[in-house]
Amino acid sequence: MSSFFHIFHHFIQRALALNLDMSWRRRLVEEVVGSNGELFQNGDVQLLDLATGTADVAILLGKAVVKYNASNNKILGLDPSQNMLDVGKSKVLQLDLSNIVRLELGDARSLDALDDNSFDAATMSFGIRNVPEKEQALCEIHRVLKKGGSNSGSKVVAIMEFSEPAADSGIMGAGARVFIRHLVPALGAALSGYPKEYMHLQKSIREFPSPPEFVALMEGLKCPVTGADGVEKEIDMFGSFRVKKVVNLNYGSVQIYVAIPILKKHVTR
Repeated sequence: MSSFFHIFHHFIQRALALNLDMSWRRRLVEEVVGSNGELFQNGDVQLLDLATGTADVAILLGKAVVKYNASNNKILGLDPSQNMLDVGKSKVLQLDLSNIVRLELGDARSLDALDDNSFDAATMSFGIRNVPEKEQALCEIHRVLKKGGSNSGSKVVAIMEFSEPAADSGIMGAGARVFIRHLVPALGAALSGYPKEYMHLQKSIREFPSPPEFVALMEGLKCPVTGADGVEKEIDMFGSFRVKKVVNLNYGSVQIYVAIPILKKHVTR
């Protein structure tokens, strides 16, 4: 996919979401920051926004920093598309958030430039669905997050993603399922002229794990515990997540998974 089409695809997806996606992103940020800015009451924090795209979530986090007068808190947004980042950087500059929000090239599957245990919270919106190596990306998130405790929303990851509403989600859920299966590819193709890409969008949503399956994936991870030299330091330990809550939005077609990074002991017999 070309960089131009990547950006165009982003705006088409926004249109297909009927611009509701910004309200979903605000809810994502609230799950991390807390309804009253509790996150910022724990001292200076470092926040990571993966698949930041044009920086919508990173900007909302930056606005929360300003709102709660927590100017020492910093946000790093990473995305593999330089063109998307260029759009994001322009928005950050216009909003005078450059001293809070930094945007750089980066792939969630390989966060080698980031230290272990260096971020208090991480977000990812509508990105994990397009990562084939989901376990690898989640383990990288686990590695860079600080461990221990769950004070007022700190040390969490919040991942937002589409899924098809379950069969028991009622009439509105059935309507959302029809929208995803049929109207999304049809409207996307009509608006963009790229029908195959929007069949892929529908297919990727259909094939993404259901909420219970994705929770099981996160909680079933066995991430290696490594030191600064990249060598496994505690052979009897591995990393995983405990999912604290799943927030269902848009009649079950959008979920926010809020989880804390934990360490578990290998059980040997």
